[in-house]
Amino acid sequence: MLEEATRASATAAASLPKLTAADHKGIPLLAALDEALVAALRSGAIKLLRAEFLRADGSEAMLPELLRRQGLEQMEAERGIQVFLTPEEAVAALRSLSREVAGLTYGWASPDHPDVTGEYLANVRRFLRHPLGEHVTALFWDFSSLPQKPRTAAEDEFFYQALK
Repeated sequence: MLEEATRASATAAASLPKLTAADHKGIPLLAALDEALVAALRSGAIKLLRAEFLRADGSEAMLPELLRRQGLEQMEAERGIQVFLTPEEAVAALRSLSREVAGLTYGWASPDHPDVTGEYLANVRRFLRHPLGEHVTALFWDFSSLPQKPRTAAEDEFFYQALK
């Protein structure tokens, strides 16, 4: 039953026309609000997760649970993998007017971690792998996109810059 519903959703999504900025008058207005975000992306205060990293086959083995930003940065450095978009890629994704940057924030399940059971990460992967999520190239997820406590002084500066 679930597979049938998923196939039906995928078929429906495939038949929808792709919107461009010219098709929706609100998109250019939203893009004008992006300038503060562009500054935070360029400085590194905010990092966007690479959707392809989360979408990839085998990503569950590489990232079985959601890590805070500092842990993901360490993973990038130690394993030589690309977890985050570069600042240039992030700005390009944001400015593409195709709204390929997704944002995810919600009430955390505990004070220390937003996804103690791994449900959210599994569902995000499921969405990114579905035809309705295939347009997403970057993901803002507060826990992984912003420096988390404990933070260094430099990380504190990034965190507060990102909140502006």
